[in-house]
Amino acid sequence: MTRSKTYHILFILLPLLLLPNIATAQQNRGETDCLSREELVKLRKEFFAQELGLTADEATYLDRTLREADKKRIPLWRELRKQYEETRSGSLSEAQAAKCLEREQQLKSQLAEIDEKTMIELRKQIPARKLVNYQQVQREFARKYIKRSQLNRSNRR
Repeated sequence: MTRSKTYHILFILLPLLLLPNIATAQQNRGETDCLSREELVKLRKEFFAQELGLTADEATYLDRTLREADKKRIPLWRELRKQYEETRSGSLSEAQAAKCLEREQQLKSQLAEIDEKTMIELRKQIPARKLVNYQQVQREFARKYIKRSQLNRSNRR
């Protein structure tokens, strides 16, 4: 087979080989995000149950409580992120910057309040000896998930 025929075949086959990847990349982002969030929630439940030594009932209670807390946290995180993006421009006046700092503190206070209420709620059904390392386990889970998602992103490229 001549070199030019080989190139022609490659030019014809290459788009066909890439077609599934293109179709996947064009999927509705909401669908893929939803799946990854559900996967994350499942992983979180399993990870916390194992690391904290929770029974099945305790793990289910923790999962339900954390899901409720996440419903409150996520809009606050999004607002913080939006504010961060808006302030990156660098063209803020001193008054605007002060207002942004004040709002950031309010949002962080609200997040801290949600965390406190979540811990109080968790203590109702889960013994304190199992919750002692909750914050450390939470950070460890975040580290592992971030590392995993970064690997997944680099593998997709």
